[in-house]
Amino acid sequence: MEYSSCIICGNGSPTPMFQKHSEHGEVFSLVKCGKCGLEFVNPRPPIEDIGKYYERQYFTRRSDRGYDNYFSSELRSEIERVMKMNLADLDFFSYEKEISGERLALDIGCAAGYFVALLRNRGWQAEGIDISHDCVNFAVNSLRVPVQQGNVIEAEFSRTFHLVTLWATIEHLHHPQNVLQKAWDILKPGGYLYISTCRTGPFSFQAVKGANWRFYNFPQHLYFFNGKTLGKLLSRYGFEQQRFRTYGSGTGKPGTPVRKIADFAARYLYLGDMMLVSARKPVSGSELPSKKGESHEGCTYHW
Repeated sequence: MEYSSCIICGNGSPTPMFQKHSEHGEVFSLVKCGKCGLEFVNPRPPIEDIGKYYERQYFTRRSDRGYDNYFSSELRSEIERVMKMNLADLDFFSYEKEISGERLALDIGCAAGYFVALLRNRGWQAEGIDISHDCVNFAVNSLRVPVQQGNVIEAEFSRTFHLVTLWATIEHLHHPQNVLQKAWDILKPGGYLYISTCRTGPFSFQAVKGANWRFYNFPQHLYFFNGKTLGKLLSRYGFEQQRFRTYGSGTGKPGTPVRKIADFAARYLYLGDMMLVSARKPVSGSELPSKKGESHEGCTYHW
């Protein structure tokens, strides 16, 4: 296992919150930074060992940690419905109209490639990258979309993009700060970064559920942001936040009055335990802030 300090403020002594078992039986601890409020799993499996937690059953067996057949047409339709809602909330369709000529996009952590396919059907030159062999195989062979398997930090791209997306991905990353810097590097000036991720905080459904919250899945989910902590990280890597929305409650059964009321509150009263953020790389500006001085990436050591 490896320990990590806070990636936002560098605090090496976070406060323990609670422990939870993984499906493999290991016990993982959630900690919270006393300086900035970031929550993260500490210690955690090193990146070279995390693959065993993303074997095929993670995508094909319903559990609190995985999906009920992620590769089914029914789930694809639901995912696309949510994606289109998210795009509308982030004012994507207006941005799309602003781009003249070829539109280029990269989906980081693209899973089965559904968003890549959605964009390509809209005329974008979209591609994806993911670490899961099963997902990449499905995207390439079933959806026929350009997706590569690998770590985006190590990947090389021959062009820059108008749009980079991290849909429900940043919480899985060992080094989110490095991926944000990579996103900055491969975005065109004026390009957008879209992020969706689970959201903590006193004014969210996470606060009601506590340790039983639906997104406390260890160790697949490693980081838990709120609007403030994610905003700090984006700002450090040069991004200008444009839009912020919340959605999702995980309360009540789908279609019931309880769920409808809870989801309304999540979306329109900003109580959701999922959040959407759009951030823009300035058209012109100074050097990337993290390259000027200390980046507070946090030290890591093995245990």
